[in-house]
Formats: sequence, structure tokens, C-alpha cells
Amino acid sequence: MSLNILGYPATPIVPNASPMDFEGSTELGVFTADAVQRHALGRSYESWDGRKWRYSKAGGVALVQSLMCQQAVQTSKHIDEVQTAYGMAVGDKDQIRCLVTTGGIAASETFAQENALAGGFLSCHSVSPAVIGDYYMIVKSKMVSETLIDIWLDSPIRNAVAAAGHITLHPNKYFLTIVAVATTLTGRAVGVPNVPVPLNNFYWGQTKGPCTMIVDTGDTITIGAKVGVPATNAVAGACGAATATLFAFPIYGTCLQVSAGDTTALIDLELE
Repeated sequence: MSLNILGYPATPIVPNASPMDFEGSTELGVFTADAVQRHALGRSYESWDGRKWRYSKAGGVALVQSLMCQQAVQTSKHIDEVQTAYGMAVGDKDQIRCLVTTGGIAASETFAQENALAGGFLSCHSVSPAVIGDYYMIVKSKMVSETLIDIWLDSPIRNAVAAAGHITLHPNKYFLTIVAVATTLTGRAVGVPNVPVPLNNFYWGQTKGPCTMIVDTGDTITIGAKVGVPATNAVAGACGAATATLFAFPIYGTCLQVSAGDTTALIDLELE
């Protein structure tokens, strides 16, 4: 089997089915969840009418159909880490060793999994006094110890990272997604599952175009008006009205068909 740059099957094949069957009639459809990974996380699929989905993975809690999902809360142990004795030279690309928080990541933690950062990013907060802001996609990762992680990048280091440099390792935003947290999101909204998704299963989260979403308890939405996170969620992941006095942020999309609270309205998603 051929593999792509992230180490996943380059062309998913199912017996008696097209390699790219998205009609929902096979295990590769956008209207199914699957325990087996068949695409790189974040892969985009667009239908003929402009609806769009992103390939995602649920975290340790099942996802509910028609509720917005968000990326997992990032571990603080990967954020703004000083690379004491672990600088990066220009041209480095494969198996770059990074220092993470002392006392760091236990083997049982999610981000200790091999390739947990695949499809995520390395960003440079402070490389040297003159250079900040470089970022690179991570195509492979592997924990070496609780405080060391090896990463492989999609392109070589352009500006050396000094031992005193600060970096952040960002996971793929479609990795271990959760139902959007009520009232104030703790990560970016990433899509709406069109089917129930068991924990740790893979699925296609819809990000653009007409999609059913559950309206928050007691909220009223209006055709043609924007919807998003209600100011006071009764139901995590549900959508609500965006008005001058009760503004929903971030915006999920525009209402195409109204619905009473706790039932599904048709929302024209605008996540991308």
C-alpha cells in the first residue's frame, strides 16, 4: 500500500467501491463514522454544489449529530517553550528534537501518541533577536521522553533557532475534536458532524454550505440573519442568534430556515 507524506494511505480503497465515494453509501461517505483512518486529518472534500467537509477525528467523548465541534484544548506543555540546548540549524527538516515543559507529557497523555502532531505546526516566537514568525507544517512526530519530542517538517528550517529560542508545537486542529464548549469556545470551531460519531472515530465535519444544526434552548433565530455561539448556551454545540444586543461569536453561518429551540434549523455554514 502506498503512503502519503503523513504516513496515511495515499488512495483509500474499499472493495466494490470507488476510492473517492462520498455519497454516504459506503464506509468512506461523508454521512458515516469509521473506526479506521482513511485520510489525512484536515483533508478537504467539496461537493458539486459547494458544500465542504474536513476529515476529522473525535476525542474521548462521542460527538452528537448537528452540534458544532471545536478543536481539542491545546496542552500548555507545548506552548512558548525555550529550546535550551536544542537549537535548530538552517536546513534541518527530519527528526528535529524539541524540548517541551519540564515534568512534561506522560506516556498516557493524548499528545504522547506517535504522530499526534502530524498535520499541525511548529511556530517560532523568538528564534534570534532579529527573526520571529517562521512556521512549518509537522508531518510526523514521536515522543522521545516526557520532555523531548522529535518532529519531521514539510520544509527545511529557514532561519536558525537558537538554544534560547521560543517555539510552540500546534496539534492538527482536526485531531480529537470535541463538542463546542458552551458560551466561550476553548478552540476554533471546526465543523458539524452529519451523523453521530462514537468516541475516537473518524468522520467528515461539515464546514461550508447548507447543514442542519440544533438551535439552542429558548433561542430564536431569523432567516437571513447570522448565527453562532449563543451568549448563554443551554446546550453546548448548539447555535443561536447574533443580534446587536446578544451577539454570537464566532459566527457559524447564516440562517436559511428557522426552527424552534432544541430542534434543527438549516444553516448555511461559513467556517471557510
